Amino acid sequence: MRTVLIVEDDFDTLHPLAELLRLKGYKVGTATEAHQGLTAARQHPPDLIITDIALPGPSGLHFIGQIRRDQHLRSTPIIVISGCGPMILVEAEAAGANCCLEKPIDIDLFWSAINQIFEAAVEAEVYAQPDPREDHGRALAGEIDSLVETLRHCATKNEREDVLKRLKERIRKLQERNTNCA
Repeated sequence: MRTVLIVEDDFDTLHPLAELLRLKGYKVGTATEAHQGLTAARQHPPDLIITDIALPGPSGLHFIGQIRRDQHLRSTPIIVISGCGPMILVEAEAAGANCCLEKPIDIDLFWSAINQIFEAAVEAEVYAQPDPREDHGRALAGEIDSLVETLRHCATKNEREDVLKRLKERIRKLQERNTNCA
C-alpha cells in the first residue's frame, strides 16, 4: 500500500483529500504545518508528499527545500496544491516540487498528477544528484519565503506595497534563473 503525507492547514482541503486518498486505497498521514510534516516524513517516509505553500510558520517552499536537502527524503515526489497563484507555483517547482496544482482543486488533474508520479516511480528509480546551480535558487526561495512571511504581518499599506515590490523582484530573478538554466 502506498503512503501519502498531506501537509495542509486548511481543514476544508485536508480532510476531503485525505478521505479521497483513503477511498482509493492509500495509507494517509496528515500534518498542519511544515515542522510537523517534516517530522512525520522522517518517522514514516511516504511515497508521496502533497503540500500547500501558505502554511503557519515556515512556508511550503521552506518545507520543500528541507525535504530536498534530506538524504533519506530527497527523492520523495512532491505535489503542491496552492491558492497562492501561478508565480508561487513557479517558485515551488524551482524549490523542487514535481507537480503544482492551483486551488480550487480540479479532481481530474489531481488524480492524473498522482498517477503520473507513481507511474514514473515504477518505470525508473531516479536519484537526483545535487546541482550547484540549485544553491542560488534555494537562496532566492528562502528570501521569497521570508518576504511572504513578512507580508503576512504588514501593518500599513505602504509597508505592504514595499514588501510586495521586493517579492516581485525576487520572483522575477528566480524566473530568469530558471529560464537561463533550461
